[in-house]
Amino acid sequence: MTTLGHVLLWVGVLAASFVSVREAGSIAWPWFAGSLVIGLVGVALLRVNARAAAGQRHRIAEDVATMRAALTGALAGVAPLRAAGESVEVYRVKDRLDSEVQPLLLRFADARASMIPAFGMMAYAEVMSRFAAGERILNRAWSASADGYLDEVVACLARGEAELTAAQALFLRFVEDRRAERGEAEGASRPA
Repeated sequence: MTTLGHVLLWVGVLAASFVSVREAGSIAWPWFAGSLVIGLVGVALLRVNARAAAGQRHRIAEDVATMRAALTGALAGVAPLRAAGESVEVYRVKDRLDSEVQPLLLRFADARASMIPAFGMMAYAEVMSRFAAGERILNRAWSASADGYLDEVVACLARGEAELTAAQALFLRFVEDRRAERGEAEGASRPA
C-alpha cells in the first residue's frame, strides 16, 4: 500500500505540474483538479499506512513484553518442581504444570509471531527451537507424572527447565541486541 500511495502522490503532482505549464496563460482546471485528487488519494494512503505501521510496532512491543514475562513465569513454575528432585509428589506434578506453567507457555506461543518482525527469522527459529523442545519435554514430564514414573518426571523437569532457560537466554539476548541497534541509530542521527 505504501508503494501505491507513493505512485499516486507523484503521478498527481507531476500531472498537475504538466497541466499547469502546458499552455501558457490557460490551465485546464478539470485536469488540474483531477491530478490534485489523485495526489491527495496518494497522501491519504500513505497516512493510513503510517498509522497501521505505528499500531503494529506498538503490538510487537507488547508481544515482546508478554513473551518475556511468560518465559520468566514458566521457569518460576518449573524451578520448584525440579528443585524438589525425588521428593516431588509425582502425581501432583501434572496438576502444577497444568495450572502454573502451561498457561504461560501458551501465552508465549500465542505471541511468537511478533519475534519475526522484532528480531528476524533466524532469531525466531533459534528461540522457538529451544522453546518447543522445552515444551515437549515438559509434556513428557506431565505424562510420566500421570503414570507415576518418578525418575522420568525428575529427568524431564530438569531437561525441560534447561531448554526453557536456553530459550530465555536467547530471547533476552535478541531483546538487548534490538535495543542496542535502536540506540546506535538514535545516536547516529544526533549532531555531534
